[in-house]
Amino acid sequence: AAAAACAKKQQAPTVQTALVTRRDIIIDAQANGTIEPIAVIEVKSKASGVITKMPVETGTHVNPGDLLVQIDTRDVQNRYDQAQASLNAAEAKLSVSESDKKRNEEMYKARVITPQEYEKVAVDYENARSGVVTARANLDIAKQQLEDATVRAPSVGTIIDKTVSEGTVIASATGSVSGGTTIVKMADLGVVRIRALFNETDIGNVHPGQPANVTVDAYSDRRFSGVVEKIEPQAVVQQNVTMFPVLVNLQNGEALLKPGMNGQVSVLIDERDNVVAIPNDAIKNPREAVATGALLGLSADSVQN
Repeated sequence: AAAAACAKKQQAPTVQTALVTRRDIIIDAQANGTIEPIAVIEVKSKASGVITKMPVETGTHVNPGDLLVQIDTRDVQNRYDQAQASLNAAEAKLSVSESDKKRNEEMYKARVITPQEYEKVAVDYENARSGVVTARANLDIAKQQLEDATVRAPSVGTIIDKTVSEGTVIASATGSVSGGTTIVKMADLGVVRIRALFNETDIGNVHPGQPANVTVDAYSDRRFSGVVEKIEPQAVVQQNVTMFPVLVNLQNGEALLKPGMNGQVSVLIDERDNVVAIPNDAIKNPREAVATGALLGLSADSVQN
């Protein structure tokens, strides 16, 4: 038994070998991330009231000017009608004052009335003009309030979140201390981005404008081409590992990429075609020299030498 043990100790260790070959080498930095829209618009209403019509749902594609929400217009319509009536009365009063002023000018020139009487008529005329200006301003405000009761899409996009429905009472974005009720959130999903966390050891080789390949779990057999938009300056520490968020823009004309999808990003750093190559495991640093030499039957002193 002792002899067999000594034979095992003297047996040379097995060393893995590999052929030196020519091949294409690609160096890339890889990280995981999540698909997100580039710009999210929170749509709110300047008017408050009860929603009477809401034709959109989550996922609805809208164009600029499409109806998102219709708010009950009874109150604002009444205010608009009152403002219109006030303007009509002010314009009628101005017309009468203008005619009265012209008559009194002739009478004043003929010295039929006193200067004080003429001045009173002139003041009444200016007050009538001021009344028309005020009535027109009030009508314009009432018109804006009536238009604000109809909320339309500000740009092209897709509804990604809907927080209210028909019958909900919403607060005005301009008249509420809380900032008003968010009706929907929408974004243009024609171009999206993936936010990936790259290790700090790789971040020095990643630069804006570099091409990147993205694969998502939903379409594992397909690669999406993107471009590095920017590297955020603030690091994120997860499990004692320092990483930096990198934003990669992706064209999404087919609408396959959805916000929240998980994916993997690969940023090309360097590549060489048809070069002499050996496996990474065959490369040993000086700290590993003694242990590696022992595998080859070399003593520590010979390796140091």
